[in-house]
Amino acid sequence: MKSPTDPYKALKASLKNISKILTRVPESECVSALDHLKVQSYVLLAHAAFEQYIEEIVTLISREAHSQLKQDDRVCRAMLSLVASEAMLQVDDDVARRKIRSSMATDLLGFASSAVSNLTLDIQANHGVTTADQKKLLLQIGVDPEQVDLTVSAALNAFGTKRGSIAHKVKMKTSETRSSVLSETEQILVGLLTFDAAACLQLQEGMAK
Repeated sequence: MKSPTDPYKALKASLKNISKILTRVPESECVSALDHLKVQSYVLLAHAAFEQYIEEIVTLISREAHSQLKQDDRVCRAMLSLVASEAMLQVDDDVARRKIRSSMATDLLGFASSAVSNLTLDIQANHGVTTADQKKLLLQIGVDPEQVDLTVSAALNAFGTKRGSIAHKVKMKTSETRSSVLSETEQILVGLLTFDAAACLQLQEGMAK
């Protein structure tokens, strides 16, 4: 699998489509109440697109890692991370360590399937792009967002916070402008290409079972 992935291409297309909502909004200031509402709506929709990208790339990598194990007996770095995450989850659930070791040794594929299933539940429960949201999903496939690109991770976190302030408060005005939100989302989009490449790398590096 190579970057840019299908989820990244879909994100890029979504942001382009979403930007149409800003038609006729002045570049550097919101003049009317409608301008303010359009800019806030763009932030909400762009946030949803970023959230969807993270969920889709994690889903894609985890399923491909599982497929490699099942069909080729190959354990890639993404699968190692998935298995490690599942082991820690089971320890937290008070499953005996001896039982965990036995399951991994005698039925690695079954253990891996449980890992993918639990990751799917985490994806379904996800509702943000903050640093905590990023790590909860991406670390399970071996991608540490802050190590891959701290600036992009921080920008996503800030965007998630911005979205929260809009979604949970009734405000007719915003300090954001068409120019500022478009610039911010473009920078995040370009930066996410490093996340995309890092995710693909987790599939490329590995070993035979």
